[in-house]
Amino acid sequence: MNRRELCRALGAAVASPALSRLPADQLWAAGRRAHRALRARAFAVLDQHQAETVAALVDLIIPETDTPGARAAGVPQFIDLLLGEWASDEERAQFLAGLTDVDTRARTAHGTDFLGATEAQRVEILKALEAERPGPDTKPNAPPPFFHMLKFVTVYGYCTSQVGATTVLRYETIPSSYEPCTSLDHWRAAPGDF
Repeated sequence: MNRRELCRALGAAVASPALSRLPADQLWAAGRRAHRALRARAFAVLDQHQAETVAALVDLIIPETDTPGARAAGVPQFIDLLLGEWASDEERAQFLAGLTDVDTRARTAHGTDFLGATEAQRVEILKALEAERPGPDTKPNAPPPFFHMLKFVTVYGYCTSQVGATTVLRYETIPSSYEPCTSLDHWRAAPGDF
């Protein structure tokens, strides 16, 4: 599965209750607005260590290949913005507890925090987190496990970023008015779209 297929598949699955109530077009628009708000914003929720941990995590979820990765797309800043402005106190606490758990797992298994672990050790930790599934007795409205929420927000942030939309998804704007017999070859995302 390539990134484009992954973004489309995960774009349909919404993990955050705040986002799950939005139709697809509003979800896309909300992501774009969030990315525009990032331009002049510093980290507000995550401290330096947490921000670097999130950056390392999202780089493992969507690494840089022939296209930019999640870090280059500004996903850590996007996550910080969602935590600060959209997430409830409970969701924010769950996310931060998940970050703490990642470091605890790394210390237990490898004697260092997640950032100090090798890439192979980091992947091992993520595979263990990925394997965690809600049990059969889990309430229907219970929040998803930390890593599943992180994956969704990473893909959502990446696909709604300028890099993700233009490079990976090849987003193209549609003309705002009907003009018969007009070639649409020249229509591309305009600077104001991102």
